Amino acid sequence: MSERVVTRALLVGAFTLLVYYIAAVVRGPEVEYIAWNPVHAAVLTVLGLAAGAAWGARAHLERWRTLEVLLVANLALVFGLLFLGWTMVWDAAKALEGLVPGLRDLSYGFWFIAGILGAYIVRKPGAALATETLAALAEFLAGSQWGFTLLISGLVQGGMAELVFALTGYRRYDLATLMAAGAAAGVGSLVVDYLFWYSDKTLPVLAIMLVARLISGAVLSGWLGKAIGDALARAGALDAFAIALEEAKGAPAQR
Repeated sequence: MSERVVTRALLVGAFTLLVYYIAAVVRGPEVEYIAWNPVHAAVLTVLGLAAGAAWGARAHLERWRTLEVLLVANLALVFGLLFLGWTMVWDAAKALEGLVPGLRDLSYGFWFIAGILGAYIVRKPGAALATETLAALAEFLAGSQWGFTLLISGLVQGGMAELVFALTGYRRYDLATLMAAGAAAGVGSLVVDYLFWYSDKTLPVLAIMLVARLISGAVLSGWLGKAIGDALARAGALDAFAIALEEAKGAPAQR
């Protein structure tokens, strides 16, 4: 299962980069408005990786139990509303921009937590992608100011987190893996935001934003997501899910 997700992510990422290279470098002046830019190359590659991971994980969603589908739907609804409320934190963090441009993004990571928590509980291919995308949909339907772009963000953030879990063979859900998945979602989020909002930012500012989102994703999604999942498991609320069953058996997650 994991091989399909990783392979398709790499194929689509490489294909996207190749198409851009041919258009910008091989054809060169013949293509109007297209010129090679390393930032654009990285952005397109990440988009390709996320899309490929989403493509590879999609087929596995059909094998989920009804209980798992309902859990993910409920998590997405709850966190979609929390995401909407988190806008107040994001607005308050604007004060950090006066210190260092891009530092505000240290508060961004909470917007990835749905995908991390969903994957931590369900432990099946597609969990990160489905939970994060549905949470973005819930936030959109609740009237978020960012509108339809949220759906693209949710898909890319969930796809990048999904890729991390796929690279472990969907066997590892320890703190390091969850933090890495949160950081990967942070990379995906900046790619989408760059396309829609931040293409005029300088490279140093973008670098600060990237580091801030890596840290924020690791802490506010990875670490916090694990803490919430563990608390729910200890309370007995997740006894029917992989997070409790695998811990009880002391075995790696089922594929």
